[in-house]
Amino acid sequence: MANLSYKDVFLFVPNLIGYSRVALTGAATYGMYYEHPFITFISYAASELLDVADGYYARKLGQCSKLGEVLDMVTDRCTTTVLLTYLAQLYDCRLLAILFCLLVSLDISSHYMQMYSQLITGKTNHKQMDENAHWILKAYYTDRRVLFGFCFGNEAFFLLLYLNKFLPTYALYLSIPLTVAAFPICLIKNVINGIQLYESASDLARLDAVEINKSNGKQK
Repeated sequence: MANLSYKDVFLFVPNLIGYSRVALTGAATYGMYYEHPFITFISYAASELLDVADGYYARKLGQCSKLGEVLDMVTDRCTTTVLLTYLAQLYDCRLLAILFCLLVSLDISSHYMQMYSQLITGKTNHKQMDENAHWILKAYYTDRRVLFGFCFGNEAFFLLLYLNKFLPTYALYLSIPLTVAAFPICLIKNVINGIQLYESASDLARLDAVEINKSNGKQK
């Protein structure tokens, strides 16, 4: 079997799925700002469903890659950011706008901090948990069903908030109960983000303490 080049990695099936998710995010953004809610809903929902497919094919085809992992995480963060920033405009409420901005900040910072701390401490990816990891993060990252359930519920809540502004009155009798049902999942997901931010910051601080103590010991 011939050795792979970096160009071959670009053409891995899960990475091709990742590129399609980027395109779908662009289509969803277009739908938002040109007021085509159907395009937004279909594109956003398809992107979230493909988020499951890329991981499945990466494992099935033996095509797991660092490029694919980062592409997946960055696409997730960008997709959520696009929707939340538009919701801040759509609902035209300063308090909600502040909340959405804080949720975007928490989402990005917690995942970046988690990935950086995992890689710098020798892990192969940001989902790898050891025995010292917080039990909530272990449950979240080691069981794909739990991970999918919280991610799906979180995105469904925000997408329903978007749709509720455009649906006819009769459809709201279904969408509003679904929105209420998805809210606790969204709340827990963001609590997990907060725990992830704190735990990854603590891991980096522990590493700093060890390195500083070593440096001080050498100087004595």
